[in-house]
Amino acid sequence: MDELTWVYGTACLIVGTFVVQVMRRKFDPFAPVWLFFVGYTQIYVVQALSYHDWAVRVRGVELVTQANGRAFWALALFLGVYFFGPGRSIARFLPKPPTRWSTPPVLMWSPVLVVWGLFCALLVIRQSQAGEAASAEEALLLSFPMVMLVAGALLIVTGRQPSKPQPAITAAGITVVVLYLLIWMFNGKRSHSLVSVLVGVSAYYIPRLKRPSFPVLVATAMAGMLAVGLSIGWRVYASHTNSYGSISKFADFITTFDPESILESINLKEKEERPGQVVTYETEEYGGFLLMMDTVPTKSEYDHGLNYLRVFSTFIPRIVWLDKPVYGRDQWIAAWIAGSEMKRAENFTGPAIGILGATQLNGGATATAIVLTIIGVLLSTTYQYFRLHADVVWVQVCWPLWYYNAWFMTVNDDPCNWFYYNFGFTTLPNLAIFWLLNKQGGGERS
Repeated sequence: MDELTWVYGTACLIVGTFVVQVMRRKFDPFAPVWLFFVGYTQIYVVQALSYHDWAVRVRGVELVTQANGRAFWALALFLGVYFFGPGRSIARFLPKPPTRWSTPPVLMWSPVLVVWGLFCALLVIRQSQAGEAASAEEALLLSFPMVMLVAGALLIVTGRQPSKPQPAITAAGITVVVLYLLIWMFNGKRSHSLVSVLVGVSAYYIPRLKRPSFPVLVATAMAGMLAVGLSIGWRVYASHTNSYGSISKFADFITTFDPESILESINLKEKEERPGQVVTYETEEYGGFLLMMDTVPTKSEYDHGLNYLRVFSTFIPRIVWLDKPVYGRDQWIAAWIAGSEMKRAENFTGPAIGILGATQLNGGATATAIVLTIIGVLLSTTYQYFRLHADVVWVQVCWPLWYYNAWFMTVNDDPCNWFYYNFGFTTLPNLAIFWLLNKQGGGERS
């Protein structure tokens, strides 16, 4: 079978799922499966087509065919578990959320989170200007910017309650989210910028138990792509011109921004070759996936899921556990060094390998089937829990701050990276605080 047939098959699965859901009137833009599809499409359809010639030349037709075939059956397995698995049944057995919601704690705690997030942003700006590695203490502080977005979601959802609308609180929340978007575009971070768009839109609609119209969804998608394009473009421009931290140059960049460059940001346009530069796509997610398929286990060992220990170790700060290992990192680096087109140092860091590259490193096809099954159950269960308690304010706050992680699961170098990169020690504790506060009986019934 032609290696591209599998890519077209993957695309058909994604498009077919969308069409069926729309025709059955079950399409919900806030279901996590769609953001999972966004990441999956970018890597295993768009990148697979855009980088096809390079992939065949560097890795060979046989391996490319095998990789594309795995992307197809892995998605089919995920969809089967997501739509027909035990998610709905499990959701019914989970603890019920607090049915009360108190506004005063939101108004008291949100400013703290905003200031905390602004402080983290300032540290990032100073770090970029200095160009120096962060200390252990600085690295810990740099990990908390998203608490500002938590504040935005708290304020928007609280202000949008139909039983007690509070436009001033809603406006404050929207202001926080927009400010967060601008700050993190300025810092050149595509993930933070895209997530702010998703959180803002979902937090605005969910409290009224409504969904955006298709024109609004299209506008949201365009805003998200623009945020990603501006963030990546500014980061590249600032690094070449030493413009980090310059608001005036950032403003100039925005006014002269070429929208066509967005195509390169979403991998629909090839990179421009510069004299003396070797063009490689192995540092893109699809390229990293091929590298792992080519390297593990023939040239480098599996990590056997060692990386998932970070779900627990992440709660122990490095300033407390000075020699805390980054579980699975050694195997990740070893695989890159063994299979890279270029010479890589042992401190090599940076590129993501996507969900299937990570599961290949975990244990090949078997690990891929296990991890995709678990993720299918996880996303389905959380979504069904959201639907069961859609009128509960705590759930309405939680969902905008959680569901976007379905995108993170597909595009990072680890399916759980979203948890120990940010969510586990920033968003989750805040959600737990508001669960406990409202579970104790304070506030009005939602």
